Amino acid sequence: MYRPISFVALTLLIAAGGARLAAAQAIDFATQPGVPVEVYADNGLELSQDAKTVIAHGNARAVRGRVTVTADTLIAHYREKTGAAAAAPLKSGTADAVKAAATPAAAKPGEKNSTDPTDMQGSSEVWRLEANGHVHIFTETQNAYGDHADYNIDDAVAVLTGKNLRMVTAKETVTARDSLEYWENRQQAVARGKAVATEADKHIQGDVLVADYGQNAQKQTVMRHATGFGNVIMTTPNEIVKGDRADYDPLGGVVTVTGAVKLTRGENQLDGGYAVVDLNTGVSHLFPNAPGTAANSDNRVKGLLMPSKKAGDTVPGTGAPKLAAPQSDDAPPPPVKTP
Repeated sequence: MYRPISFVALTLLIAAGGARLAAAQAIDFATQPGVPVEVYADNGLELSQDAKTVIAHGNARAVRGRVTVTADTLIAHYREKTGAAAAAPLKSGTADAVKAAATPAAAKPGEKNSTDPTDMQGSSEVWRLEANGHVHIFTETQNAYGDHADYNIDDAVAVLTGKNLRMVTAKETVTARDSLEYWENRQQAVARGKAVATEADKHIQGDVLVADYGQNAQKQTVMRHATGFGNVIMTTPNEIVKGDRADYDPLGGVVTVTGAVKLTRGENQLDGGYAVVDLNTGVSHLFPNAPGTAANSDNRVKGLLMPSKKAGDTVPGTGAPKLAAPQSDDAPPPPVKTP
């Protein structure tokens, strides 16, 4: 079972990186000002004053408010606060030695004991948290998984690497091959390397995928928008759409794909510059150019339509839906460089 390190007193006080997020169930480990971190571990705790680290070994867990980080090992990096008065040094040793060192003399009710040598609240703050092995970062409705996580508290950004990287919410799953970043202040995940967003039987894949999150009426964390960049492939039960960029609106159920678009349904293929796929009706529309771009006489919609092999096997009907242009032409942020 977990053994607390006697210091919600160590308080592992974290440097507040920004205003607290309004969404009650978002991952906001770094952005909860004034909320201490409780750390637990099965196999002991190691404090190093020289390295300025607190290491929790074996089934380690760090809890801050609604957010929990679990891993085989957790490493908290701390530093002295600017202008803070010097405090008694942290002691190194085994879990038993730490427990003994962390036991302060009796204090009067309601009075903080200032002789606790592991008290970091006064002069030190945690600015970075590393998690190694079977990493899981979660709230009630949002989960992130990886083999390694580096959580920069100052920037409020977590970078997960390793195998089986994924961000899971009530309805969607985002996976990545190379890295998975979570930007707290934006409530945004950035998946890199064969990144895929999946909702039921619909998939959007790209070299990079940016997913923005928010809350629905049931106070669940859900995807509000997703953008795929580079070698985009959108797959539904009826068709495959390829292009350079895809913008997905989960609430409206519409996907727009731009740049050398190829739409395949069965044995039929259509080529163009801009596609609008309505996931609610199953109707897709292909155009030579995206709205707002200069028309090019060389750009045409081209189609290779195979004869029907059975009755009823026809191209879907007409009636163009209201078009939604991509929200932004900005490229995704560059990869985060960890210390």
